[in-house]
Amino acid sequence: MNINETPEQAAFRAEVRQWIAEDVPPHLKDLRQTIVQGPGMSAEELAPLEKALAAKGWLAPHWPKEYGGAGFDISGMVIFHEEWAKGGLPDRHTTGLDMLGPILIRYGTPEQQQRFLDPILRSEMIWAQGYSEPGAGSDLAALQLRADVTENGFILNGQKIWTSKAHKADWIFLLARTNSQAARKQEGISFLLVERTTPGIEVRPILTMDGFTHFCETFFNDVHVPAGNLVGDLHQGWTVAKALLGHERFTHPTANPHLIRKAIDNLKSSARNTPSGMGAVWDDPDIRREVAQLDMDVDGLQYTRYRALTRIEHGDAPGPETMLFKQFGAELMQRIVELHQRVESMAGAIWDDTPQGTGPGETARHGVNIRAASIRGGTTEVQRNIIAKRVLSLPD
Repeated sequence: MNINETPEQAAFRAEVRQWIAEDVPPHLKDLRQTIVQGPGMSAEELAPLEKALAAKGWLAPHWPKEYGGAGFDISGMVIFHEEWAKGGLPDRHTTGLDMLGPILIRYGTPEQQQRFLDPILRSEMIWAQGYSEPGAGSDLAALQLRADVTENGFILNGQKIWTSKAHKADWIFLLARTNSQAARKQEGISFLLVERTTPGIEVRPILTMDGFTHFCETFFNDVHVPAGNLVGDLHQGWTVAKALLGHERFTHPTANPHLIRKAIDNLKSSARNTPSGMGAVWDDPDIRREVAQLDMDVDGLQYTRYRALTRIEHGDAPGPETMLFKQFGAELMQRIVELHQRVESMAGAIWDDTPQGTGPGETARHGVNIRAASIRGGTTEVQRNIIAKRVLSLPD
């Protein structure tokens, strides 16, 4: 493995940094929202950033150029996301761009591509993902949302939960069971596109511990979905859904070492500036030892990512070690925040109501928010089982 970037990769990283420095408005940089998940900016607030991306041709970095994307390979995407995190740029409404867009490019009909891709690219159509259900979270294949096949489409009945920002979305892409008699639970599932304003859909926002409404419950009562909104083949939605995971292992926030380092830097700054006795908390050798361990752990995560990227660049499939990224990164972020709260002591309990700010006071909000990192997108327990089987080759 060569951990040094190629001249082309180094030049691209420099280009991204220059673009952030020169073209991104100052008020959209160095935001702590990149660490503390907040409600997100509105489309109007993000408009200057979208304009800068459009001028550069980077609205959809990983889409092929023939569909309006930038055509970045996986290394380019990783570099782009790393520099985005280091610059403290805000989250975009990218569920459509990052998740649905590649699916429509690969599996969508020409009619679906013509109808949806341009509005997604221009952020004129906001999407939510409808996967999890009350009885189907990490075991997604156990989903029970029913889609009865009719002469001209489907009739949906059932419920989704943890539907991120469904209350703000125009459309929802979801998995539904179209054949309850299938031999395996992964079979008989179809991938559907559903307009949120369709009669029979009820969205109930969920207020979470951090004071925001990231998630929603979404109910479907005799909701009609046209036949033309089926993506891929009938009953083959599981194959389509798995394709969504291609880049996520590398671009998931808790797998981004630069984002994690930003959190460690915040922790170090607090330790150096928080009084303790005749000095500062940073004078405590035990605190410095714990921080040093965090630094080493994030280095380990970064070099493991390099190893996986090297395999891809050599034309091989990424190894099973990519299963570690989300699980290890999520637990690492939790350890960072727990230590940060200990460092700040009583000040670490201050509740800050300005999620887009750049000052101190986010530790308490981050503390309750980050607890979900080891649950969402597959629980730590499930991830460990996968790692045990595929990395360590342990028996069931």
